[in-house]
Formats: sequence, C-alpha cells, structure tokens
Amino acid sequence: MIEKLEQYLLGAAGNNQQDIAGNNPFRTIGFDQNAPRLGWVRPIPFLDIKKSLDDIDNILKGKDTFIFVGIGGSGNGIKALLSLFKESPLYTLDSLDPAALEELISKIAKKTDTALVIPISKSGTTKETQLLSHTLKEVFGKDWKNHFLWLSDPNSFEKLSSAGWQEAKKCAIQPDANADMGGRFSCPGSLIFLLPLFLLLKKNFNELERIYNEYCFFQETIRHEALEEAIKYKDTDKAYFNVYIDPEIHRYFYPWVVQLFQESIGSKKESFFVKTASLDVKIDGFYPLKLKLQIKNPVVSLMCQMYFLQNFVAFYAALKGLNFVNQDYVEKYKSQMRKLEGEEIGEIPQLTLDEIISEVKKKIGKQPFVEVVLYFHPFATQMEQIKSRFNKEFSAKQIFVFVGSDWNHHSYQAAFADKNSFFVILLAASFNQEIKPFSSQTLNKNIESLKLIAKATHLTIVDKSLLASLS
Repeated sequence: MIEKLEQYLLGAAGNNQQDIAGNNPFRTIGFDQNAPRLGWVRPIPFLDIKKSLDDIDNILKGKDTFIFVGIGGSGNGIKALLSLFKESPLYTLDSLDPAALEELISKIAKKTDTALVIPISKSGTTKETQLLSHTLKEVFGKDWKNHFLWLSDPNSFEKLSSAGWQEAKKCAIQPDANADMGGRFSCPGSLIFLLPLFLLLKKNFNELERIYNEYCFFQETIRHEALEEAIKYKDTDKAYFNVYIDPEIHRYFYPWVVQLFQESIGSKKESFFVKTASLDVKIDGFYPLKLKLQIKNPVVSLMCQMYFLQNFVAFYAALKGLNFVNQDYVEKYKSQMRKLEGEEIGEIPQLTLDEIISEVKKKIGKQPFVEVVLYFHPFATQMEQIKSRFNKEFSAKQIFVFVGSDWNHHSYQAAFADKNSFFVILLAASFNQEIKPFSSQTLNKNIESLKLIAKATHLTIVDKSLLASLS
C-alpha cells in the first residue's frame, strides 16, 4: 500500500466516496462522515480562480481597506500571508476581546467609508465570526450592506441569510463553487488565501497567475517529499513534530501549522498523542520536519510549505489509520456552551500570575507539557512574558502559550484526550466596554461569549485544567 499512497490520494480527490476503490485508505479517512474533504489535493484551474475574482472585483470597486474576520483555518492562513508584506490595507480580526476591536478601529478610523469587511465561515454559523461581524455592522450604520462580503460554502448561504445577512453579498470560498475543502486545508488553494493575495498584489492578475502556476509546478515534487517524510515516521508511537518555519513568518504561520497537526491527528487514537513545536533547534522527543525544496519567492514558498505539511499529514494519517479531516471532539465544548447559555457564568477566581503558578503546582501531575490559553487579546510582549515565567517555574516541562479564541479552533480536538498536558485557561480580570462607535451592550455580549467559551472549555477538561482571571 505504501508505494501507492500518492496514487491513492490523487485518485480519491474530487470523487464521491462510493466511486473510490475499497482498498484506497482515503475512501474513509478523507471524508467527514459522508462529506468529501480532499478538494485541496488537486489545483483548481486558474481560469476558475480568475472568473471568481472577476465577479468579486465589482464588489471591491471603491474599496481600499479590507478587514478579514475569521477564526482558525479561516484566518490563520491570511495572517501568515500578510506577514510577507511590510505594509498593506488588509487587517484581520479574530478575538472577542474589545481590545482587539479597539486596536483595529485605531488603524482604520479614517478609512471606514471605503472599507470592506470580509467575514469567513464555511458553516456560516461560527459563533465568534458571527458576533464580530454583527459588531462591525455598528461602524457602518444603515449603510452596512455595502461594506460586507461573506465568504462561505454555497450550501451555507441560506444559514447566513437566516442569521441577519440577507442583504449582504456572498461568495463561495472555493473558486470551483464546491465545498470539499476543510478549514485547515483551505489555504492556499481557495479564496481564503487567493483573495487577500489578489488584493496584496494590487489586483494584478498576471502576477497572481505567475505565482499560482509556480506553486502548481512544484506540487508533484512536494508530494513525493511529503510521502518520504511520512514513511520515515510511520512507526512512531506519538506525533510530536518540530516543524521548521522561517523565522520571519514564525509568529504568524505557527498557529496555522498547529491547527493542521492538532486537529488532524489529535485524539484520533487511544494513547496516541500529538504536540506541535516549531523551533530551529533540536527538541528532545520531537521529530524534525522541514520542506527541503528551496523556493526563492516568499509567497510561493509559503504556499508550498502549506501544501507539503498538508500532504505529510494526509500520508502520515493513512499510515496510522487515522481520519485526518474530521474533528469530532470539538463538539464537546460547543455542547457544554449550549448547556451554559442563559445561565450565570459564575465566579471565576481572580489571581495574580504568582497565585496562578502556585495553583498550577498544586494541581498538575506528571504531564510533561503545559499549555497556557489566554482568553483575551494580549499586548505585544505579554505572551512571551507569561511563557518566560512558566518556563522558569516549570523548567522540566515544555510550555506553550496560545490565544484562546484561536486555540479552541486549532488545539481543542487534540486537548480533549491528551493525557500528557495540563491546561491553564486564563481570562482577563476586566474588559473595556467603552469603545466608540460600539455599544456597551454589544461589547458586553462579546465578553460574555468569550467567558462562556473559556468556562465550557474548562468544564470539559476539568481534571487537567485550571480556570482563572489574570489580574
């Protein structure tokens, strides 16, 4: 089977489940229940991409500032792309903390007349995306419908209309109008990546086509390399990978990489754990992983790194017999949220960092990893400060620090059955509810939802987590 894995993957892509040979492992592991999720494997013809962007270009007329609202796979790929451009009229929003809105508004305050908000949600129902998009409506008042373009799967357009977006313009995420790419596989081959790239290139179709064709040219070589790496690690008893990322884009690309591995492989097999690091030094117990192919153009290089890691995950999952396109355990915290909705969140202990560390020392067991999850919008150096302090106090453990809204979409799946990690879930002690032009009622709703997500997350992993507000 091993020597045919690449052939099997290509053969399964774009086909219905019943039309795929029974001996092809991707017949089962490439489908989320019966929904196909291998649309990312083969490149979409550029003519389809151009047609889709031509249609959108009419909506872009008169707009020169663009705000992408998306969580997890709908936002992390854009952040990585933006990190390659020093200055751009593109912004992202993915946090319910009003501090993130305040930061955004400070940058676009004089540009709102020509701004376009582009929310992204495959399902059309992503809670954070819906809340943030409705919040941004208040910036534009009655004229809001001329400032929104939703990217979603066509079968979710009706859900968007039911959620108050009847008058908003909508466009399919995939240029071929299909819905067979999962969120973490939607970059770089869908409009989640190609639309912001088109804007960053100042709508230069020739340059976009040149970049896209160069990326497609390397795909066969990349698949071969990804398969070789997967075979090298096929007998591992854990999925601890140290993925090399160029230092220039590390901060922004790392969350995308984490989601790809944690959601694709995590909690899919009893006592088989996943952890994703990204350092340019050797880490004991972690397997190094790096695309060896050297590519000069930084955008093409990013696209190729994405494709390499996606193929590696697909081949590695096939060798391990894991369904890499579903994320069933994510429903656990969402179900807990539904139970808590309408109820008081309850008192959450307000502690200093010293007190939090003291409480962790009381509760933590022999877990070799600690993940600190911040359910607020941290200032520039805060994550590093917190990580440094935990490293000092827990020197024998590996420390990871993530932003909460993003973490639920990139690591919760792996966290649910992870016996090797302790989770420190932190809210801010207070949130700003007075930010113009937003109503305090709207901001409070976002804050309460953020608290709800944090509380529900804690309750579903309560035996290995601590919940507190950081004062």
